[in-house]
Amino acid sequence: MSAVAIAIIAAGASITSAVVSGLYARSARRFDLRAQQASEARSRIDLQKRQMYEPMIDLLERMFRTDDVPTPEHLEHKRHFDTWVNVYGSDGVIVAYSRFLQALPHQPPFDVQIRLYADFLLEVRKDIGDPHSTVDRLQMLGPTVTTNLVDRMSLTEPDLNTVCRRHGWTPPWPP
Repeated sequence: MSAVAIAIIAAGASITSAVVSGLYARSARRFDLRAQQASEARSRIDLQKRQMYEPMIDLLERMFRTDDVPTPEHLEHKRHFDTWVNVYGSDGVIVAYSRFLQALPHQPPFDVQIRLYADFLLEVRKDIGDPHSTVDRLQMLGPTVTTNLVDRMSLTEPDLNTVCRRHGWTPPWPP
């Protein structure tokens, strides 16, 4: 093989390598742009979720800590939340919130109310934070709410229906 043929083969390989590298770089830039756009969309949704959850959590927190009557502004936030949680909320949040709202008219014992509230908070935490969080209900609520519990197992028992039975209360949702 002559030196010219070797040079032509080497030049062809170099050109092919440059073309492949250029195509790969262009593809990588497109992928990075799509990943950045997806990240920005997730950030916008996370912000919308936080803006939706915060007033509702504040209202529920006040309900358990004070005897204050909700203001018209709080009730408007609740109405707004009731509408948009079904759009932005995770399945877990929707189930936990629905159970909480279904329970209240049936006057559940305080321990069951706190359990339902804690379940809701855990689901919100997973939805806008770390879905793999290991914080439990007792750790999250802390001693400020849990000192009024009749049975601390209401927050540690994995099965909500067991908690309801232990307190002699029948939930309004199917088992």
